Amino acid sequence: MDTYLQEFSIHVPEEELTALRRRIGETRAPRPWEGSGWDYGTDSAYLADLLAYWQGPYDWRRREAELNRYPQFTCELDGVTLHFFHIPAARPGGLPLLLTHGWPDSFLRYAKLFPLLPDHDLIVPSLPGFAFSSLPAKGFLNNAETAELWHKLMTQVLGCRAYAASGGDMGRGVTCYLAARYPEEVRGIHLTDVGFAADLLSAPEESLTPEERDYKRRAGEWMRREGAYISLHGTKPQTLAWALSDSPAGMAAWIAEKYRAWSDWDLLTMDDLCDCLTLYWVTNTACTSVRPYHGNSFTLPPMGKITVPTAIAAFPRDVLPVPRTWVERHFPVVLYTQMARGGHFTALEQPEAFAAHVDGFLKTLA
Repeated sequence: MDTYLQEFSIHVPEEELTALRRRIGETRAPRPWEGSGWDYGTDSAYLADLLAYWQGPYDWRRREAELNRYPQFTCELDGVTLHFFHIPAARPGGLPLLLTHGWPDSFLRYAKLFPLLPDHDLIVPSLPGFAFSSLPAKGFLNNAETAELWHKLMTQVLGCRAYAASGGDMGRGVTCYLAARYPEEVRGIHLTDVGFAADLLSAPEESLTPEERDYKRRAGEWMRREGAYISLHGTKPQTLAWALSDSPAGMAAWIAEKYRAWSDWDLLTMDDLCDCLTLYWVTNTACTSVRPYHGNSFTLPPMGKITVPTAIAAFPRDVLPVPRTWVERHFPVVLYTQMARGGHFTALEQPEAFAAHVDGFLKTLA
């Protein structure tokens, strides 16, 4: 197994940025639906403003330079090129922290944390098929397979005897598989969501608490109104891939709508969105980033029991927060905090609060 480490830095050729701006300027907008706002998808007026900002004042070079201040690497593992940040602790002795993002974001979810956790080595990989990480020949990995890669990265490549892991969205799934499979090395996990409580959705009403019945109602309504993307990503990702790869405006509409629906929207800026969109565009990974939904829908194995200490940072505007009582029945929770603000993109929206929470948890594991 070749685990050769190669230093990496981000540099997008200027001609690619010029071509992107030209394509944004050539957008053909759909016919307007007057007064629809965000009710039927991305608001046309907002998207027009976002595209104008992305084409004009937005400065990718600023973000690129900020990211390149931090050490990045690539390595080859099991036929996959993995890109990751490895930021050494300013003060040695803390537990290394592995941070895993989800969709539709990237390592950028955690970039604002880089200067905020000086007591811990930070390892922030790009999921396979995202940013600068490749996919294997079969074209996708599920969360369990990604967890296996992550554990090899941490133990065989980086030489960590013990570490903690944190994640949300797909990153939550990967983190949970790590905890279930490697409890000796994974000393604790920090989660910002626990996914969907599928057993509550199928349970008889009379067996549920009032809070659980409310969750079941809200989940059913959310799936009816918001959940179509899950089926599309899981069953026909390559059809959608053509639109995401060919049209900056189409990609922006698909992704911006999720950011608005799943976040504490006022905490995000157009720069945050344009950073995400530019990274997806220049790596042509908006198309490959949706493929794990197929793997997770059809090839995901049973997880097993999680026994390691678990911290929960529950952000109020996240997607369908699960009742605390359910979480504490299914996880060995040692810290549960209802955060004051923030949504699905957690550290991107509330970096200081996230950093303080995860740092406090890690220090209890030392």
